[in-house]
Amino acid sequence: MKNGRGSVNGVKTENVIVLLSNFDVDSSGGDGSLNPNSTYDNYNWILIRDSKTDSWKVDDRGY
Repeated sequence: MKNGRGSVNGVKTENVIVLLSNFDVDSSGGDGSLNPNSTYDNYNWILIRDSKTDSWKVDDRGY
């Protein structure tokens, strides 16, 4: 919240979720942004919403 977009967009902590995931990518490479035949560990997914009544959206992902 003190760095990156959190420091400038005014998002409140209750409107942010950070997920870590581990997954394998097959030979297709997924959507093209991942390395084919690779394993990703502790991959970050940052979800935000504008308020408690809004839907969550992926704001950023990666390492």
